[in-house]
Amino acid sequence: MQTKKIPFDKVLALSFKDVHYQSQPETLKSFYRFSPDIKGIEEAIKERKKIQINRLLLHDVLSDNYSINASSSQKINIEFLKDSNTFTIITAHQPSLLGGPAYYFYKICSTIHLSQYLSEQYPEYKFLPVFISGSEDHDFEEVKSLHLYNRHVEWATNQSGPVGRFNISGLDEVLNIVSDILGSTENAETLTQVFKTSLANANNYNDFVFSWLNYFFKDYGLLILNMDDKRLKSCFAKIMIKEIKERRSASLVQETQEELLKHGFKPQAFARDINIFYMAEGSRERIYYEDGKFLVNHSSTTFSEGEIIHEIEKFPERFSPNVILRPIYQEYILPNIAYIGGGGEIAYWLERKKQFDYYGVFFPVLIRRNSVMLMSKSLIKTMDKLNLTLEDILLEEDKVITKYLESAANGDFHLNDEILEIQEVYNKIAAKAKLIDPTLEPFVLGEGHKTLKSSEAIEVKLKRTLKQKEETSVNQIKSLKSKLFPDGSLQERKESLLPYLVTENLSFIEKLIDELNPLKKEFLFIYL
Repeated sequence: MQTKKIPFDKVLALSFKDVHYQSQPETLKSFYRFSPDIKGIEEAIKERKKIQINRLLLHDVLSDNYSINASSSQKINIEFLKDSNTFTIITAHQPSLLGGPAYYFYKICSTIHLSQYLSEQYPEYKFLPVFISGSEDHDFEEVKSLHLYNRHVEWATNQSGPVGRFNISGLDEVLNIVSDILGSTENAETLTQVFKTSLANANNYNDFVFSWLNYFFKDYGLLILNMDDKRLKSCFAKIMIKEIKERRSASLVQETQEELLKHGFKPQAFARDINIFYMAEGSRERIYYEDGKFLVNHSSTTFSEGEIIHEIEKFPERFSPNVILRPIYQEYILPNIAYIGGGGEIAYWLERKKQFDYYGVFFPVLIRRNSVMLMSKSLIKTMDKLNLTLEDILLEEDKVITKYLESAANGDFHLNDEILEIQEVYNKIAAKAKLIDPTLEPFVLGEGHKTLKSSEAIEVKLKRTLKQKEETSVNQIKSLKSKLFPDGSLQERKESLLPYLVTENLSFIEKLIDELNPLKKEFLFIYL
């Protein structure tokens, strides 16, 4: 498997914020605590060692989660959590349908690679990869579908509330469709069987996700943590009570957002006065404060301050941090050193430092996950046939086509030289006309402008004609761009990884782990 690497700033599909953090993190140093490199990680380790967490609680929760189907490396890692020299490397994501877009897997592979690397570099410590599945998220639109071989597959259900608590009705139909799409090869049937076995043993959607994800990654020691746990929330209760009573997150985040605007970073997330949801059967609704009362949106439920504090203390599982408070929750519970996320995630974490300081919670190293473009043999063959390089396909589509046409016609359809000659001729004529009658100069220049416009139109026509002659190749370029950049976005943000696990088999995950080092700030092109 060959890998080629391209600097992030050469990939036009990446956002300004994403490229900026990768290429110029020092300009944003007031918004993070540790630099996103090995030096920052070393500093974070020293600081993190000073902070105590309830390691036994974390050990007990994970032990319960892995009471069955735990690999030997997972059992060892869970025991390591009791040691103060053990730290975590975290990534997190919503429980997307069968992983959703490929970057779901890339986040995890990046996290495992960094954990392995740090454990080798610093043998006196242990670094454990942790995946937090956002099972409390209630935005079903974000997780209900995936794309396979250019086909859209969707889980049809009318359920509402935290998606991890959904029952699994309708998922069998999804798996039947996925099975038909993936085909009947040995690799496809293995993959399908993993999902079907996970579904058969699941009581809810969170169980299903945990089971198949654990199958893929258990041998690498990945620990999957469901934060929708009464014991963990009971530990976090004092932070939720502080959020309820003092309501400072919104102002702290908004202040930071205003400062980030000066660097060209538009606000990433909306902070409310209270950044906690209340969960009841089939619902997850935000809490808001009005006229001395705490109200639950879309319900008749109200609390006085004393009542809601009592509710948090007695039933912490009914309360759920939103996107603003969720990072505080995970960093408060886990002995974490670094968070691995995509460009958008890093941008909203940069809005949080003042909030972390206010709550006295450790702010981890923010490391951008690896981005990957998978280059199939057919895509590579097409590129070779068209004599296109990686740098070429990163250009906008029209520029790629123009470059190809220039090569096909030896650049002969351009009229740049001829246009310059026309300009020179009319400038000379205008100069002569001015000597005879100054009022003739604008007339001559105007006629010259018309001729230049006609010449430009001729060039456009020449290009159009050449496009028609090279129609097959032009369509191949368009197809190539649409496969690598579907809907103008990155392949990893739309296409599922499952087809590649079929063609390459499950050992492909190990290859990804070997290649995806998030400390190396390069965009990866993996040739299959």
